[in-house]
Amino acid sequence: MFGKRCSLCGGKLNSSGICTECGLDNSKSDKNYRINRSDCDGMPLTHVHEEKEKYRPDRKADHREINHKETNHKKRDYGKQGYRMNESDMTGKKRRKHVQTPDITNRRRPLKIVILAIIVIAVLGNLYEEHKYDIEYAIGDAVQGVFQDTGDQKTNDTDETDYDHYQYVTREIPKEGERADYELSSGNYVAGVEIPEGIYTVTPKDDYDTVQIDDPENSIYLYEYTEGKKDKIEDIRLYKGAHLTLNCRTTVKLHTDNAQDVEAMETAGQSNPLTESVDIKGQKTLTAGRDLEPGIYDLSRVSGAGNVDVIIYSDEQEEINSWSQCLSEDGIDGETFHYLVIPENATMEVSEDLKIRLTPSEQIASTDYYGFYNR
Repeated sequence: MFGKRCSLCGGKLNSSGICTECGLDNSKSDKNYRINRSDCDGMPLTHVHEEKEKYRPDRKADHREINHKETNHKKRDYGKQGYRMNESDMTGKKRRKHVQTPDITNRRRPLKIVILAIIVIAVLGNLYEEHKYDIEYAIGDAVQGVFQDTGDQKTNDTDETDYDHYQYVTREIPKEGERADYELSSGNYVAGVEIPEGIYTVTPKDDYDTVQIDDPENSIYLYEYTEGKKDKIEDIRLYKGAHLTLNCRTTVKLHTDNAQDVEAMETAGQSNPLTESVDIKGQKTLTAGRDLEPGIYDLSRVSGAGNVDVIIYSDEQEEINSWSQCLSEDGIDGETFHYLVIPENATMEVSEDLKIRLTPSEQIASTDYYGFYNR
């Protein structure tokens, strides 16, 4: 077969007469193939084909053309379907649909959401138990703004005075008692020791004079102030053992019609073990137990003006509380502070231009100085 070429494509033949290009067996007689030949060979140029010739079953070329069109049509159809593969009848490949694999992570999301919700609920529950009174007071303030005047609608007159600071009290102070009046300056006062148990009306003298009650035993936490000198703060309930804190420029007046056990106050407290006063001048930082005796003092300004800052530390030297007061001749905090409790390791910092005096309070409720802040 050397030197011969394929009668179909012109490719080289191997020793068996098989075309190395198209695979045609050229060893057979050419008469078995209708290659490069036509039914029109040998016919006059003016001959006419009959219509039925187009559908003769032995017209292999026509069948190839039809199959080719059908194949292209199938390819186009499959090409429109994004989930099918292109295929050809010539390759014999089967159609395959793309099956979407389920997202396993989607099954885990509900479990994660449930776990997260449990954690959030637990954290919020602990926070609520720790700060429930502050939260309820804040909610009371927020509720008052829900109903507002909107023209034709009625106005709800809810304000701070509608919040019940005494909703958790389990014991009522008797309405019967003694009439009593007090005029007090800035400081801490223990009910049942320095002033009797009772329901009070407070009359401030200056703007922003404040009244604060800290009574964990009866779940009372109150902070009130007025912006006008003529305003009064009423229904201030002081149970025995409650701490009343006043901040005022000079003094405020307290009145009650049902003071309880007034005579018993003479023996309710105890004498202060401290006997000596301490003068502090200029910018200094002192530590109780090293630079001054721990205890309960009455603080007063001697000269100058500035701040006094006290930080309370635990035995492990962790800060647990702090107190600050600005002392000046005409300041809103006044020039004195009564019953300042300074435990062991507490630090006191005094401004540079201020001179103060610490005088032991005459009567105290207890020598448990840490307990005053850990209530």
